[in-house]
Amino acid sequence: MKKYLQIAASILMLFASNTLFAQNNSQAIKLLTQSIRQHKSMEVSFTYQIIGESSEDEIAKDAMVYFQDKAYKLIMADHQTISDGTTSWTYIPEDQEVMVGNANENENPFVILDDLERDSSGVTPIFDQKGNLKTLEVEIDEGVKIILNIKEIKFDQDYPEGFFTFDEKAHPDVEVIDMR
Repeated sequence: MKKYLQIAASILMLFASNTLFAQNNSQAIKLLTQSIRQHKSMEVSFTYQIIGESSEDEIAKDAMVYFQDKAYKLIMADHQTISDGTTSWTYIPEDQEVMVGNANENENPFVILDDLERDSSGVTPIFDQKGNLKTLEVEIDEGVKIILNIKEIKFDQDYPEGFFTFDEKAHPDVEVIDMR
């Protein structure tokens, strides 16, 4: 399920522009992919909930996602996924552990954008009256969908060096599980 949330957050990046108003999904995806690639970075604050799973998952939770080139950081209620494009870290604060692995090219936000250009079925954007994305619904299985409600979007932010890595020194009590 966490992988689906990562993919949904990447899809959120796809629709985070008002250039989509009155476009069909396929046209909108192509226009937005081109538009997003013109920005050096992007961050999105949103809430998410999973409908159709357990009632516990249906509670809306806050999250943040940051993108820059092939790097991303997804901060959710129960875990963080960080990738600098080469290495990825999945940090689970409750378990006091971080799993380290090689970055998966298929989880790169721009690869996901390319995939969506080919097939956008199951993705439903909902816009406000000004044409800004308000909600994104992503069907992940029959009867199960993720609902993302956008709070704020920022483009072209500057991030400090090391922002897209996990700082083991800042978490000395965390068990590091290297899976490379």
